[in-house]
Amino acid sequence: MTESEAQAVARVLGGDAWNSGGGIQLVVIERPDGRVVAVSDEAVCEYDDRDALMHGGPSNSIMLV
Repeated sequence: MTESEAQAVARVLGGDAWNSGGGIQLVVIERPDGRVVAVSDEAVCEYDDRDALMHGGPSNSIMLV
C-alpha cells in the first residue's frame, strides 16, 4: 500500500501509518491490552507488544493474499 493509502486506513481504523523500511507501509494499532496489530496490504499480524513488532515475530497472523 502507498503512504497515502496507509494514512487513510489508519484514520479509519484509529491507528498510525508507519513506514517499516524497504518501501513497506503499515498501519499500526496499539490495543488497550498492550498488544499491537500491524496491517499491510498482504497481512494482518498481532504482536505481544511494540518490542515484538520491532524485534520479534507475530503471535498471530492472517494472510490477505
